[in-house]
Amino acid sequence: MTESSFEETDTGTTREPQTKVDKEFVFLCVVDESPELSRALRFSSQRAKHVGGRVALAYVIEPAEFQHWIGVGELMQEEAREEAEILLNAAAEEVMKITDRMPLLFVRQGNQAAELISLIKEESAISLLVLAAASGDEGPGPLVTYLIEKAADELQVPITVVPGNLTDEHIDEIT
Repeated sequence: MTESSFEETDTGTTREPQTKVDKEFVFLCVVDESPELSRALRFSSQRAKHVGGRVALAYVIEPAEFQHWIGVGELMQEEAREEAEILLNAAAEEVMKITDRMPLLFVRQGNQAAELISLIKEESAISLLVLAAASGDEGPGPLVTYLIEKAADELQVPITVVPGNLTDEHIDEIT
């Protein structure tokens, strides 16, 4: 008996089997100044490389706390934007060393967790959120804690939390 070249769908109709993935896997990594960022970047990059996917980098500019004078607040936001670009460019270089592909870059402004949730809802290509947990007595970090404990039901993608104490070699082995 020969195997059929058609697959049955949930509706009972048949279609030709897929020969390639409909959607590229996109691994979203949050860029910040934390020491564990390098762990999330490496994990995201290695996974993307191994599955033929892509890395997306997001930096969220928090609202300026000092906005009594409009000019001062605008200057602070401009400086924050420049800092975001510097950090994103450095992170993009690390990603490209591993994947040979330029990552997708996103800069948002507002509450970090809320903006990440909005970004994931708006960008249907994002397949997975990759966060790195701080290794220390303070816990995994405020973003990891909030997204897992309070906002997991709002996210439309799985979250991978990479321990901040993993070595490059260990990350390479598991990805």
